[in-house]
Amino acid sequence: MSGQIKDDVQSWIKQLTDEDMPIFSGTVAEVTDAVNSSATSATDVAAAILKDASLTGRLLKMANSFHYNPTGKPFSTISRAVMVLGFNQVRALALSLLLVDSLSDGIHKDKLTDEMAESFHAAVQAEELARKIKCKSPENVFVATLLSRLGNMAFWAFAGDKATALLELIEAGEITEKEAEAKVLGFSLHQLTQGLSKTWHLGDLLDKSLSGKHLDDPLVNLVSMGQSLAIAAKNGWESEEAILAIENVAKKLELSADEVQDIAHNNAKQAREITRLYGVKDASQRIPQPLTEQELERSDDFSLLASSEIALEAEEYSSEDLELEGKSLYMQPNPNLQLSIMQEITAVIDEKPNINIVLEMVLEGLYRGIGMDRSLFAIISKDGKTLTCKYALGADNESLSKLFKIDISQSTNVFKQVIHTKKPVHISADPKKIEGTLSRDTLNFLGKPPYLIMPTIVRGKVIGVFLADRNESNRTIEDKDFLSFQQFCMQANMALTLLSI
Repeated sequence: MSGQIKDDVQSWIKQLTDEDMPIFSGTVAEVTDAVNSSATSATDVAAAILKDASLTGRLLKMANSFHYNPTGKPFSTISRAVMVLGFNQVRALALSLLLVDSLSDGIHKDKLTDEMAESFHAAVQAEELARKIKCKSPENVFVATLLSRLGNMAFWAFAGDKATALLELIEAGEITEKEAEAKVLGFSLHQLTQGLSKTWHLGDLLDKSLSGKHLDDPLVNLVSMGQSLAIAAKNGWESEEAILAIENVAKKLELSADEVQDIAHNNAKQAREITRLYGVKDASQRIPQPLTEQELERSDDFSLLASSEIALEAEEYSSEDLELEGKSLYMQPNPNLQLSIMQEITAVIDEKPNINIVLEMVLEGLYRGIGMDRSLFAIISKDGKTLTCKYALGADNESLSKLFKIDISQSTNVFKQVIHTKKPVHISADPKKIEGTLSRDTLNFLGKPPYLIMPTIVRGKVIGVFLADRNESNRTIEDKDFLSFQQFCMQANMALTLLSI
């Protein structure tokens, strides 16, 4: 890539990062880093997703659909979703929903819809082929294929006059699409996708598949196969192009052409349903279906009805979110969700999960259920002198995790007293009512009270504390909030005691 082209691409990337798709670029990087970290936990993944209340709710709704959760056992927390579906599947759901959100107000709707239809279709084809050959990371194949034309989608969504000029040149039909891109932009949209992938850390597999190299990598080949099937199908599944694409895939996977044809046809139907679940109704209808004209006519009538119903559900859900956000930008108390999470924690105990899973679910209950700005669990050091944050959710959770280190060696310290008495406390905003001391350092990184603190007790021994507050929003903490906080923490203590036996 020459210097001028590189500068032009970087200029577009900066515009998309800072102005057009900031939430997508930021959250995607956080979720991807959390999933790829060797020391990751469900809380790390949840923390990135939970920053967006609307994304959290819709992701859980998707994760609880029959397609992703055929067992029918619902879950109410992102932590539980990660436990049941796995890190990679939750990442795929989050990235797909963020992509749809980020591009929903696109300028050139028709072209953008075509791109999204092709991308989702190709992604499902690639993922299901990966499952067929028992690939270990089919969800990563889905994500890499879905984002393999991200530059195209972002361009048609936000480019304005440049997009209009490019579209006119393409429709004139005198030069190829790639030549038109070079003429109007000075670079190709493929190069824009490459730049976005590297800048936004979208994953090693996507980088490899975009490079045009690594042709011996089976995962890169799967991405390419998904793309080829989706592109060929646009001419109709009975077309020469589609038949040839199916034969090429069959040869590469050492399967019969008939078998691959059945797989590809089923994948196309599945791609339409999945795309519809994501709320991209127009794109779902543009995914070519392997049906006769009569069957297609009947199917489309049904599809329109079904998509209307699903769209209505999505609109109703979005309205709830908007109403909620209109009242406050922060998590609001939700008694029904509190109950659901408590029931979920009780059910999970029977599965004998890792103790960390219970801690993560409790924090999510405090954060989303009670509507706190942040919640954390801090553990006591082996020498009993220090409290250190192990998990945190909510506002500034990353910096809080690093800074939270409290000396509890002094008997007058508030946290020391909570540990000694084994009783919960609601530390008042009035400094005169605080029983015990809060050091200046503690106030600097926690902010001013009120806080809710309760000891974490396992088999009679205090191992740490739960803490929650509404410091960022400066909202009051009512007695009912304190009671709910205690209920969650007591359930955590019982669960941890049972699991430790």
